[in-house]
Parts: sequence; C-alpha cells; structure tokens
Amino acid sequence: MMALDTSKVSIKTSLAACFGRNLYEQPGANEFLQELSQSAQEVTIQQGSYIFKEGDPSDYVYIAISGAIMLERTSPKGARHVFAFLFTGNLLGLSEFTVYSFSAVALTGATVVRINKRLIQNIFERHPKIAKCFHDFTTHVLHYVLDQMYILGQKTAPQRLAHFLLDMDSRLGRGSGQFYLPMNRVDIADYLGMSLETTSRSFSNLKKRKLIEIESSHKIIIAEKAKMQAFIDE
Repeated sequence: MMALDTSKVSIKTSLAACFGRNLYEQPGANEFLQELSQSAQEVTIQQGSYIFKEGDPSDYVYIAISGAIMLERTSPKGARHVFAFLFTGNLLGLSEFTVYSFSAVALTGATVVRINKRLIQNIFERHPKIAKCFHDFTTHVLHYVLDQMYILGQKTAPQRLAHFLLDMDSRLGRGSGQFYLPMNRVDIADYLGMSLETTSRSFSNLKKRKLIEIESSHKIIIAEKAKMQAFIDE
C-alpha cells in the first residue's frame, strides 16, 4: 500500500475519467489534488482477490487505476448476479449505507485509489465545482445502468450479447473492433441474466452471422460494427 502520487500519468488519467476531463482546468484543482494525495492511498489487488465483500463496512470508495473489476451480489438462495464490469476511471463502493450491498473482485491484477468516504465528502464541501463534476459523472452512470436494464429486458439472448460486446469494444478496444475480454463466459452469463449454455449458443450465433470472430476464448473481433448495431436494433 502506497501513498497517492497524483502526478503519475495513470492516476491523473483515472481521476480525469472519474471527475471529468476538465478536472485539471477547474478552479481549486491543485488544492483538491493535494488534499486527495494526503488522504487517499494507492492499493494493488491480486487477481481473484476481493477489494471488499458484501456486508463489509462501507468506509471507503475506490477509483480504478488499472485492471478489470467485477461487481457481484448473491441472492438469499445463493444465486450470483453480476451487475457491472469496471475499468480505469470507474468508481466503486460509494454507498449511503453503513455496509456494502455488493462485492467487488479483481478479474485481473488491479490497482485502485482508496479514499475514506467521510474525507472525500469533506473535500467535496470545500471544492463544490469539482463535486459538481463528480455528480454529473454519477448521473451519466445512472443513465448507462438504465440503458443496460432496458437492453436486458427487451432483447433476445444474441442481441444482449451483441450489445455487451459493442460496449466492451468501446471501453476496452477504444472502438478498434478488437479486444480481450478479462471476464470468463460464466461471468458474462451472470451479467446478462442467461445460462452458460445460452451464452455459449449466443456466441456461436453471432459468429455464424459473421458479426464476430473469436480468435481465442478471450480475444474478440467485431467484423462490422454497423451490422452488429443493426442486429441489436431489429
């Protein structure tokens, strides 16, 4: 565990993604970053390890610097639901409750910024413009979640998977059409609300339609994004 060096490129990138691309142009940005560096820590998480578990005290919020993180929740009957995959700049752990209502596990080796929840609230009170940038970001995330819920409720299994892969292309492949999935097929199935068998058939369906190529269990190539989007919109 290391003190936070806000001058590092990786940390600057993740903070800008979380608080807005114009973070460093905001009045008081230097003071904000100085306070953050004094109160936050850089934490390295091993692959497969939990950052926090459902029911743990929600004392901290986290910002992903590198790696892939999965948010999951377990039902009273033991069924798992995956409801988010997070990457650089994504925030996790923000809760109004005293305990976390979900768990966060590192799908790969990951690095996060850990910030005491009370401290960041105090910092926001002293830097209202940066707080506004943050709240604008959380509003954007809410709209994103609602869009995801709509897709999952209205589309067929192959269309759900196609939408997921386009989202991963944007977030992991930077729109290049080629990317590696850090999650496995079971994780994807639990995220899309489908069985593993249905998920496997959906991959085969998209491949048969020549919408994707699968070079390995994790490398995906989207042949034609316009056709993929048209298929989702059918």
